[in-house]
Amino acid sequence: MSDYIKEKALQATLNKIESNRRQSNYFIRNIWKVIGFGIFVSIWAPTKAPDHLGFDRKSAVEVGELGYYELVVITALLYTLVCFIAHFVWKYQDKKALHKLLKRKLELEKELGI
Repeated sequence: MSDYIKEKALQATLNKIESNRRQSNYFIRNIWKVIGFGIFVSIWAPTKAPDHLGFDRKSAVEVGELGYYELVVITALLYTLVCFIAHFVWKYQDKKALHKLLKRKLELEKELGI
């Protein structure tokens, strides 16, 4: 490869590194949006009756033995669990991608003699 192409690849890699660092930790950066959406889902989900191809179905409150407030708490706990799992999985994926990009950056700098 020519030096020009290597320089452009290095610049693209630097931009990807910056983008990765800027966009990581979604749940931490948007904590109030995540909490607000969780509250909305927790209140709305137990009363939602699934509509599927015109069949009349009942909501979780109508079918279950649990009351509305118990279903709200269970929904909130499940939402929190999913958010925690997603946070750590995405954090691991971002870290892995950042490591790969930093390795690529070092290779390009070595080839260019920087």
